[in-house]
Amino acid sequence: MSKTESWADIVTDQLAIVLFVPSKQQIKEFALKEDNLIGRVSSNGNPDIPIDSPVVSRKHGHIYWQDGYYFYEDLSSTNGTYINGTLYGRESEKGKYKNLLKIGDVLRIDHCDLDNPHPDAVILVAVHLCGNELVDRGVALEKCSSLMIGRNGGDIRLDNSAISEQHAVFTKNEGNQWLVSDCDSTNGVFINNIKIDSPTLLKPLDVIRIADYVFIYTADQLHYFGSEKSVRQLVIKIEERSVRKLLKKQILLKDINLSISEGEMVMILGGSGAGKTTFVNAVLGYEKAKGSIEHDNIDIYKEYGKIRSNMGFVPQQDLLRLEDTVYATLSNAAEMKMDSKTTKQEREQRIDHVLNSLGLARERGSIVRKLSGGQRKRLSIAVELVSDPGLFFLDEPDSGLDGIMAKSLMEQLRAIADEGKIVMVITHAPDRVSHLFDKVIVLAKGEKDNIGHLAFFGSVPEAFAFFGTTSLEGVIKKINRVDEGGDGLSDYYINKYVEFGKRKYINE
Repeated sequence: MSKTESWADIVTDQLAIVLFVPSKQQIKEFALKEDNLIGRVSSNGNPDIPIDSPVVSRKHGHIYWQDGYYFYEDLSSTNGTYINGTLYGRESEKGKYKNLLKIGDVLRIDHCDLDNPHPDAVILVAVHLCGNELVDRGVALEKCSSLMIGRNGGDIRLDNSAISEQHAVFTKNEGNQWLVSDCDSTNGVFINNIKIDSPTLLKPLDVIRIADYVFIYTADQLHYFGSEKSVRQLVIKIEERSVRKLLKKQILLKDINLSISEGEMVMILGGSGAGKTTFVNAVLGYEKAKGSIEHDNIDIYKEYGKIRSNMGFVPQQDLLRLEDTVYATLSNAAEMKMDSKTTKQEREQRIDHVLNSLGLARERGSIVRKLSGGQRKRLSIAVELVSDPGLFFLDEPDSGLDGIMAKSLMEQLRAIADEGKIVMVITHAPDRVSHLFDKVIVLAKGEKDNIGHLAFFGSVPEAFAFFGTTSLEGVIKKINRVDEGGDGLSDYYINKYVEFGKRKYINE
């Protein structure tokens, strides 16, 4: 964080902690600040997240903001803190280290036997800030044998676009034990923030996360709460993308499944020949793949004409008429791309907004030929942005720019994502701006089958943990072939991602 930059300036997707105290049926959301002390309610202290429980120390833990992320540290508490089932603090050596705090992480304060929770045990879950008063919608399990969770039907209906039609099912076995299963959902089911891939037995105080909803199992009840706001998502399900060469089928991409939410800025990273451009073209609908691409529940392949105006693509090479002015360039783009019912005044307002947001207002009357390389790139972005698309793709927008200009450009793209758009970027210098990205897609070309696969999808810190490196350049080195200066481990990481799921490795 720079000297002039405050925590409030750079927090764009604020986290919160939801506190659940089973013994008191208490549930409360706490918006996280820059520093947050977790502790027991007492006359001698005033913690930011106060908890009325004897198993909690007066100064139990600390959540703080550092270098663009939240971290949790146990303050040598009496009982320690279980993070996603692993003990930190108390007698554990891991208590000496800070722990990256991610959406869905579960902090549990309990005694040593998690299978038999202390009566005053407490659960804290990291979530996106809801801002509204949370309501605990408990379901008594005594008379139930199964509970289906889905968007448009089932026993528990969750009105959120991130929920699949049939997302998950809770079932009771012959021994009266409850299990949860993922019904082949788009966004998965997580227990204590670990993605499950088979029916999993539940233990008391297990936390089950389904999209933006949190379920807490207490043996006799299933408590749940969450946000019912509809989040627009880009859902990518590519079975394969292939071409015909000399009458022979050649598969370029295979088995790429992921979803991206509005407001997220995502980096597309790939080893040599992994298919980054092929992937982007498939998602944009330029080159259809076998599978489906949906944005806000609209199939891009089936309704391309309807959604085409909601997608913007900025190629690596600027395609601008050099003798036009900046204003004329945007005015022509607005007439072509904006809805025909848009008034001239509305077009002018949009042009002004785009010029200001991309720092081009002073160049309004300038000839394109006289613009600097960075200004031309911003104008190329403005041409696509003028129609206010929800999906925005850029192919190496920082190519040819110096470090300062490239960083400034990426910060402007971050601001565009913060307006609620999905921004996906291929960049040739990933580590320079990695802190600006919410997620990273890593594509790798298989050594055995010579096909591009998904080797990772998640946050940048998670990518470092998954690949065992400290840089994104290091990730590329891991998956590139040996004869290209890499380690030749693409197959290993492709298989690891399939086997362990996109979050399981964090607790390894």
